[in-house]
Amino acid sequence: MLQSISKYKLYLYLLFFIFLSSAFNFQFLKNYYEQFSLKTININGISSDEKKMIEIDLKNFQNINIFKLNEDNVLETLNKYKFLENIYVNKIIPSTININLSKTSILGKTFRDGENFFIGKNGNFINSNQLIEKNKIPELFGDFEINDFLHLQKILKINDLDVNKIEKYYYFKNKRWDLLFSNGLTLKLPSKDIEKSIKIYKKMFFNNNLINTKTIDLRVTNQIILTNKNE
Repeated sequence: MLQSISKYKLYLYLLFFIFLSSAFNFQFLKNYYEQFSLKTININGISSDEKKMIEIDLKNFQNINIFKLNEDNVLETLNKYKFLENIYVNKIIPSTININLSKTSILGKTFRDGENFFIGKNGNFINSNQLIEKNKIPELFGDFEINDFLHLQKILKINDLDVNKIEKYYYFKNKRWDLLFSNGLTLKLPSKDIEKSIKIYKKMFFNNNLINTKTIDLRVTNQIILTNKNE
């Protein structure tokens, strides 16, 4: 009889120990997930309005265990914002990620497929609803590829042409550009040998040969056609 009571107590102690162990393990796991769940997302390098827009998309990652957080998924979300040029994501244990961002330079704006877009130096068309651009930027017209425009920009800057004085760019199907400057002058470039034409324009500009000139037409090789403002 005494032996039966001892076995009974042993079973009772064992069940009680299992119960305490389970409760401890449950609490431990709960504390673990709470301690290492993502609570803070710091975003640096962009304006407050742009930051708020991105924070809405990143809310899906809140409360995920930081060790299980997939950085590729975070990058995929951020890559939707075409105005971003550089993205750096850092996990800070136990519950924070720091996101450092940099914006691309905006080179112009255009209208296509019924929507307004900015043109980024990073090679992206940026939907205007993603970005608030306060600086004065030129307008572009025509069905151009963004690389065509970036190539033109490169040539202009190599030759020290002040692109800030260009108000409008017109692109034509034969892959050439017209540039409208802030002083009302239009420069018509050929589809080939653009750099040679830019050098001709610069030489004329520095020699003050453009007084009352409305149009400089360099589309034909070895030929310069000038149109005066009063014509």
